[in-house]
Amino acid sequence: MAGNPGFRARPRRSDDVKSLRRARAGLVGAVVLAIAIVATGLPTATIGRQRDALAAVDRQLATVEAHNAAIRSEITSLRQRSTIEAIAREDYGLVRPGQRSFVILPGKGAHAVGAGTLGLEPIPADDLVPTSVSAVAPLVAAAGAKSASLWSRTLNELEFWRWAM
Repeated sequence: MAGNPGFRARPRRSDDVKSLRRARAGLVGAVVLAIAIVATGLPTATIGRQRDALAAVDRQLATVEAHNAAIRSEITSLRQRSTIEAIAREDYGLVRPGQRSFVILPGKGAHAVGAGTLGLEPIPADDLVPTSVSAVAPLVAAAGAKSASLWSRTLNELEFWRWAM
């Protein structure tokens, strides 16, 4: 049988165990090498940072969309005639033709609720309307003293135009 070329001798059992161990060791080594390549080759830290940044941008987008919805609601409200009229009355003191507007100031030392600082600031003297003849007389006299004769007013007017040109 030893001389028969078609017959092969069966390897020994210890050789089978050794080759099996080598194959397993090679497989384990290849798996460890593949894991090392994947772990060092993939940018896992960068991916984690990008996920955090994406979550922050998503939160910011949600905030901006909520703000846009509030602005759209305000725009819709401002297109209504009743809202425009309320703003004109409250903020600008406007009234409809034929109506009168009254502002009631609080007494001295009193502070009206909801009046803000309106009652706390003194009214400038130039804004007050004189209510008696004795209060108007000095104003009329001062105006008359300023405007002398027709010729002096004309000369003043001409002098102005000489300097203006």
